[in-house]
Parts: sequence; structure tokens; C-alpha cells
Amino acid sequence: MKNKDNSISDYKNKLQKIINKLDSKFDYEFNMSLSDGYSVTSRFSEVENIEYHQDMALNVSVYKDYQKGSASTNDLSEKSIQQAIEKAQNISINTQADDCQGLPESQYTTQKWEDMDIYYPKTLDIKNIIDLTKDCESSAFQKDKRVTNSEGSSFTFSDNTHMILNSNGAYGTFDSTDYSLSCIALAEQNKLMERDYWYSSTRDYDALESSKHIGEKAAERVIARLGAKTIKTRVCPVLFSPEMTSSLISSFLSAINGSSIYKKSSFLIDKIDKKIFPDFVNIQEDPSLSNGSATRPYDSEGVLTQKKDIIKDGILKTYLLDTYAARKLKSKCTGNGVLTNILVSSKKPEANLLQNMTDGLYITDMMGSGANSLTGDYSRGAFGYLIKNGEIQYPVTEITVASNLLQMFENIVSLGDDVDNRNRIRTGSMLIDNITIGGT
Repeated sequence: MKNKDNSISDYKNKLQKIINKLDSKFDYEFNMSLSDGYSVTSRFSEVENIEYHQDMALNVSVYKDYQKGSASTNDLSEKSIQQAIEKAQNISINTQADDCQGLPESQYTTQKWEDMDIYYPKTLDIKNIIDLTKDCESSAFQKDKRVTNSEGSSFTFSDNTHMILNSNGAYGTFDSTDYSLSCIALAEQNKLMERDYWYSSTRDYDALESSKHIGEKAAERVIARLGAKTIKTRVCPVLFSPEMTSSLISSFLSAINGSSIYKKSSFLIDKIDKKIFPDFVNIQEDPSLSNGSATRPYDSEGVLTQKKDIIKDGILKTYLLDTYAARKLKSKCTGNGVLTNILVSSKKPEANLLQNMTDGLYITDMMGSGANSLTGDYSRGAFGYLIKNGEIQYPVTEITVASNLLQMFENIVSLGDDVDNRNRIRTGSMLIDNITIGGT
């Protein structure tokens, strides 16, 4: 984005002038995002698609007498902004009053944020990026002749800016970049086909995994899926891959979100200072993590984000509250209008968890969203591998993971040291005992 600093300064001045002229009976919040980038996809050594994007968006929220109205626009001209404000005002005066509505009263950002270690702009030659995607896909085909098809290799880049401004004096802006490279491979054996993928995602282009590694990893994963069999229903230890562990932790985080708590739609109501996980498990939020995929200085309301213990020695220490939820629960806002980086750790992370398993399953893929937030009951279709004496016997398909999240968390045996750093939730694999696996 050309002259980014000048553009942001211009938008800030424009919005501030608008605020100064607005009806002081209302409170106003402006959330603006700018994004500039492109994506490249190659398939069978040919460029399949190149897309450029330059997106602008402004969300306006208006409050008056505990009534709220919101409107958005992709046109950042003064006329369009004024129209969005008017629409938000009209909505606000026609909504029911709620004494928990309103701008945050404190803890909000008042500055431009720099040196967050998430902004790595880089001028890239599109021809080199095309070659990168071709090399990635080619590496998958070269890894094993059973890889007979692909859905291509894709590279994406985005240069982002976020700004917030409100009539209480909040102001904040920060920049970030995102780079990712992926490959989706298909393999065939005995007229049966499987599909799998691998990807790398980072804020810094130079930190991306190599195209060769990503392509080969995608090939290895899809080849490992060939020859899948069914198994009989059983109760056994289950090792969840880091990606699948992340989905379990995501279900936990949803259950401690403020809206779930005040609506009483969570199985974790009234669980503060109660033991949820074994005492060797810790879960922390770190919004300032270097190169973190969700690093940011303030949340969607402009409230400063903060490092915090969510689970300490297995005990739940806090719910995740935005301003509205905090008022509903007569508690303190935790800066969780958004969720930032979540770090799952163990006092005793173990290497080679799979090799230490005597008899069980290794789950690498799950389908559907089968977590009941009210009861904690959990049921999802899955794919994995049968493990005997520390070795993979064969891939397993058409199975269901069934349990209750509270019981699953209580039955965690250990966490692996194989932490996946690509996403918002950073965790290693997780070994859980006594999981019901539905089969034939």
C-alpha cells in the first residue's frame, strides 16, 4: 500500500473532523481496516489463478441511551461515511435499550502501535512466486508416484492496517503482514483416492517453510492415508495431532467466552478457580507474541489486550470478556473483544508420544462440529491411525470420537513437545485416555 502512513493519517484526520461535527448526544466508534495483497495458484505446472485485492472497510457503531446501531461501508469517501453514520443512528434509536451497551470506559488504546514484530513488508517478484508454487506442487509429485493428482499449490500475501477511533478519545492503529504457502495432493491406490495437504503460514516471508518441504509433506500425508480400514468400536487412549488438539482447545475457549457464560449456554458456568485440566497443563493468552498470527495491541473495541493466565496448574482463572459481557456479569473486561494468541503448555512436555503408546489411535483429521457447548458432549467423525507398541499399523477411517469435554480434559495423560506455531492456538499433540471410538 503506497504511502501507508500518510493514508492512515489522512483517514484519522477525516474521521476526527466528522466526530467533532456530530451530535454529542451520541457516542461513536469507527473501526477501519485496509488490506492489499494477492494470491497465486498453480496446478500441473501451469498458473491457474492470480488474484489481486485492495480492500477497504469501515464499521460504524453508534450508542445513545443504551441503544446501539451499527452500519458499514467499503467506500471511505466523506459522503459514504456520513451515510453510514446516519444509518447507524437510525438503527440505534429503533432498538431496545440495554444498560450494558456503550463504549468502553477505560483501558483503551490512545496511540499508534509500532514494533509489534508482525509487520514484514517485502517486494516480491510475481514470477518468482509463480515458480515457488510450481516447485511446491512438483515436489509433491516427485515424492511418490502414487501422488497422481493435485488441487494445486497456492501462495497468498496480505499487507494489513487496522485503525480504531471513538468519541471517548480512543485511538489506535497497527500494521501486519501475512504470508502463506500450501499444497493439496491426491494419491491413488487400488482405484481408491485420498486427499491431504500441508501449509506454512507466517508474518515474515523469510520464515516460510521451503516449497520443497511443503510439497513433500503434503505427499507424505496423503500417501499415509492409503489403504485405510475400519475398526471395531472400542475405548482406548487417543493421541490427537497438534492440529486436532487445537480444535479441542478451541471448543474450550468458546465455552469460557463471555457471551456463553452470561447466556448460561456453557458447561463451564461457575467454574472459576475450579480444576478443569490436570495440574501440569497451563493455557495462557499472549497478545504481544513475536510473529504471532493473532498478535495485536487492542481488541475490536479498542480495549488494550493483556497477557493472562487462563488455565494455571489445571485451574480455570478467568473467563474471556468484552465490555458488554463484563457488564452483564458485573465483572471486569479482559480485553477479549477478540481472542489473541493462545499458548498451551505442560510442565513436562514429552517427545515421541506416539512411540510410547502401547495400544490406541492417533487422530489427524476430524469432520463436523460436534461439541455441545451447553453439556460438553463431544462427537465427531474422524480419521487416524491404529497404534500398536509405538508403531503405526494402518490408517483407520469411518470412525467417531465420542466423549465429554470435561472428561476428556480430566483424562489428559500428557502433552507433546511438537508445538504447531502456525495458528492462533499454539499447542503440541495431546494424549487422552479412555476415549470411546465408534467403529463397526
